Amino acid sequence: MKGLTAAGLTGSHGTFTVHDCHPHHSSSSRSSSRSYDFDCDGTFHTADGKAADPRASMSSVDTDYRAGAHVPVQAHRGSTLLSFLASTYTVASRGEVTKNFMIAFSVLLALPFLLFGRLTGFGENGGTLRQMRETWRATAGTRTRTIVLTAAAVALVGMFVVSPVLGFVLPTAG
Repeated sequence: MKGLTAAGLTGSHGTFTVHDCHPHHSSSSRSSSRSYDFDCDGTFHTADGKAADPRASMSSVDTDYRAGAHVPVQAHRGSTLLSFLASTYTVASRGEVTKNFMIAFSVLLALPFLLFGRLTGFGENGGTLRQMRETWRATAGTRTRTIVLTAAAVALVGMFVVSPVLGFVLPTAG
């Protein structure tokens, strides 16, 4: 959904005027290394000039924008799915479209492992890495192996082929 929003296919297009940006700190991060994501506060104005949000914010932005920068964005208020997945405003650019689709396809990389466990019964009572390798070897030449490898191939092709193509062909308002 965030990729479609960045492409301008959902939400309302407008401009986010940056007031300030600060490094995004995740509570799950145990590393003391520098953060490359930023949270930005500013003002949002719809492209048609009918609405404004003087207390707008964007989280986990890749760029540390300077105060006064005008960033093309898509607003997506009112969608509970989108509000769960992302902040209210998404940068509208080809790079954001590609990045968001790559993230979505990378989540699909869990599917081959889930399918392997479900189709072979591996992991129902625990199992070691050695047992997993033995179970994998036992699937040679079976439909299980084909299904698991196909699911992995779909996720990888989606990440490295489909995502960049979508970033190129989907129109962006930015």
